[in-house]
Amino acid sequence: MGWSIAEVARMSGVTSRTLRHYDEIGLLVPAYIGSSGHRHYEEAELLRLQQVLLMRELGLGLREIAAVLASQAAGTPVTGAAVQAEVDAHYRGICRMWTPSAGAFKALGTTYVEDAQWRGAYDRIAEGLAVYQRDAMAVYAEAQLS
Repeated sequence: MGWSIAEVARMSGVTSRTLRHYDEIGLLVPAYIGSSGHRHYEEAELLRLQQVLLMRELGLGLREIAAVLASQAAGTPVTGAAVQAEVDAHYRGICRMWTPSAGAFKALGTTYVEDAQWRGAYDRIAEGLAVYQRDAMAVYAEAQLS
């Protein structure tokens, strides 16, 4: 079945123009293009769009997002600036409500894996994301907060 670009734009809150741009740069390629030339998306593309939008909200640029997604697809760990930026944005977001110590930030990351509800929420975005988040938060806490 699938969803048209207009339906995906309406559901996700991004414009059709943004979706076309994501296609042009290879970030979110539609499942298929209909005979009329319209883009159509299926569940896998909607899940990828969720990942893109989450990383955008965390402050990552499109190049960094592309690197993260490419690393996930290749099964290689993400390193460097993309991880640093993602976890730093996550920490800053938490600090709007509470400033955790290094130990508390690491414990929060552990909660993302051990709590079924949190793990489910992360893993709906991408399988293994909860574990990735926990590990990235632990490294960040050691390097930046200790």
